[in-house]
Amino acid sequence: MPGQLPWTPYPGQQPGPGMPMAPPPRRRGLVWTVVGLVVVLAAAGVAYLLVRESTGDGPGEGSARDGGGCTGDYCVGGHPYVNACGVFDPSGVVSLIGSAGSGRLHVQETYADPLPRVEDPARAAWTYGLTSSCHVSPEDRDGAVFHSVTLELKQTANEAPVPRAAGRPLPGVDGAVVEDLDGGARVHWRHRNISATLSVVWTNRKAAVPDTTMAGVVDTITRGFVNPPSEPRGLGDLSEGGEQVVIDACTVYTGADFQSATKYVVNPTNVRRTYSTTATSPLRTTCSRFTAPPNAGLPAPEGTTFLDGSMSPKVTVTKHPDPAAAKAELDRNRERIDGAVEIPGIGDGAVFGVGSASHFTLRFTAGFHLVTVDCGLSNGNADWTAEDMRGRLEPLATSIAERMS
Repeated sequence: MPGQLPWTPYPGQQPGPGMPMAPPPRRRGLVWTVVGLVVVLAAAGVAYLLVRESTGDGPGEGSARDGGGCTGDYCVGGHPYVNACGVFDPSGVVSLIGSAGSGRLHVQETYADPLPRVEDPARAAWTYGLTSSCHVSPEDRDGAVFHSVTLELKQTANEAPVPRAAGRPLPGVDGAVVEDLDGGARVHWRHRNISATLSVVWTNRKAAVPDTTMAGVVDTITRGFVNPPSEPRGLGDLSEGGEQVVIDACTVYTGADFQSATKYVVNPTNVRRTYSTTATSPLRTTCSRFTAPPNAGLPAPEGTTFLDGSMSPKVTVTKHPDPAAAKAELDRNRERIDGAVEIPGIGDGAVFGVGSASHFTLRFTAGFHLVTVDCGLSNGNADWTAEDMRGRLEPLATSIAERMS
C-alpha cells in the first residue's frame, strides 16, 4: 500500500500475506519520503457528545472486512483494527474543520503494531479496550479556528456498548447527542465493535464550530470505517525547502529492537508517536514503546519473559542543520547528564548517564540528527543500576544507529 510502513517482525513472528519486510538500512543523507501529515493522543478539555449506530445503507456498511471476517495482521477478534489517523488524516483537518492559521501542526498518535493471532478472544485481555488515537493541534492558535482536534477509537472483540450521553440532538446525524461545553464539544458514537469519541476544542475566544461541520467530520470518519486502514502511515514531507526530511522515530526504533535488547515481551498494542513542523525549533519525532503486562494474554516468544513492572524507552530523533550542529548539541547535553560516560561504536559519538527526572538516557549523533533514548522504570520489585540499564539501552541504541546509517 502506498505510504505503508515496513513491518519488522518480532523474534519468532512471520509476515502475513502481502506484508512488506523492513528494507535494508539506508545510507545517511538519503532522503526519507513518506505520505501526508498524521497522528494521535487524547486532548484535555472537550466538547460534542454524539451517539450513533451505523446500520442500514448509510456510512459503515458494505465492506467485506467490516463485521466479522478479518484475516489480516491487524485483527481484533473478527474485526479489523482501525488506525485513528487513517480515518481522520490530520493533513485534511483544514478541509474538515477550518483554517489552521499558518498550517503548521503538532501531531500525536497512538496505534498498534501487527497483532498476534488469538484463537479464543475471550481469554485475551488486550482485545478489550484496545485503542487508537489521533490528536492534532495548530502551531498558530491565534490564526486557527480550533485549538485542538482529537479522535479516539476504543476497539473490542465484541460489539461496542451503546454510549450513555445526555444532551441535544445533533442535526443531520440520526441518534447523535451533543453536549455543549465551554469552548469545545465532544461527540461519542459507536460502529459495531468501535466506541468512537471526537473532541474539538476552540476555547471561548473563538467562534464555536457549527453543528454542520461536526456532523460532516463524524460522517467522514464513519465512512472510513467501511474499509479501514490498520497500519500507520508515513509522516509526510517534513522537509525544509524540500532538501531534508525528518526520520520517523518509530521506523528506526522497532518493537523487535526493543524486545531483542531487553529480552522482555513488548506490547504491540501500544505505540506512541509524535511529531511537529514548528518553525521555531528543530524538526523532531518521538516514539515510545512499552513492555507487555503478563496478564494481557500476549504470547512470549522464545527467549523472552514478562517484566513484573513497566519499561518504556522513548526515542527522540531531532534534525539539526548539519553534523557539526548536532554534535554541538550533544556536547551541551553531556553537561546536564549525571555520571556521563562516552560509549564507543554507536553512531558518530554517544554518551550515557542519568538525565532529568532520574531517567536513564543514552544520546548519540548520526549525521545531522541527534538521537535520544530515555528510559525510566516503574518497577518496585527490582533494584536497577546504571549498569543494568546501560546493558539494555546500548544494544537498542546500536540497532537504531545502524538503521540510520
